[in-house]
Amino acid sequence: MNRFVSLLCLSLACFLAGCASVSVSKEEWTAGPLPERIYVRPYQVGETGMRVDRDGEALKEFQKTFSMEFAGRLVERLNKDVLPTSVLQAGAKVPRGPVWILEGEFLRINQGSRALRAVVGWGLGGTKMESLTRVYSVEKSGRQREVGRIVTTGGSNAEPGAVFSGPFGAAPRLALSASLTGVSADARRTSRMITAALSERLAAEGVALRGEPLRAKRLQAAPDREQASGGR
Repeated sequence: MNRFVSLLCLSLACFLAGCASVSVSKEEWTAGPLPERIYVRPYQVGETGMRVDRDGEALKEFQKTFSMEFAGRLVERLNKDVLPTSVLQAGAKVPRGPVWILEGEFLRINQGSRALRAVVGWGLGGTKMESLTRVYSVEKSGRQREVGRIVTTGGSNAEPGAVFSGPFGAAPRLALSASLTGVSADARRTSRMITAALSERLAAEGVALRGEPLRAKRLQAAPDREQASGGR
């Protein structure tokens, strides 16, 4: 029994450590007024770069639902860790500053194959998600301009699947793959990285955050950032 528990924990730890990841691949900032509040417009989910098992009306419904759920998830994280945040629906009047408005698009969504991820792994059936976030500053006068861009990329699954996990690791591997990989899991990780990048930026500028400053995972060293001089 002790051996079974040890193997089970080892399988769980390995899976959690390396099966899926989303990182900031590019980040650009310019000086501008710092926000007291953040608004999120639902991100665009177009057909370019989409590889999901839907088409026609089912695809349109997926795009709409995914966009709204992602906006809600991002707002929830930002509200908890960064600044007061709300969803800004299409057509809604732009609020006066000092605020930031986030909008963006998903450049790529590939849902891969859950069966291949769970059973074989090693990259087969892996998911891929890439997003672009534009950050706009709105001043008290209503003047609006872009002050930042955040690009994220990532997916799953580089770990071995159940067929390589032996008699003790196969069952937990299948269960974990179902819950920790896929489009929904990648969307959660994407919202986490966007939140972390914003938290890091604002903390560096001395903004009082709602939570402890977060740190984004990056594919490479971040480029030199222009020191912002704008105040609240």
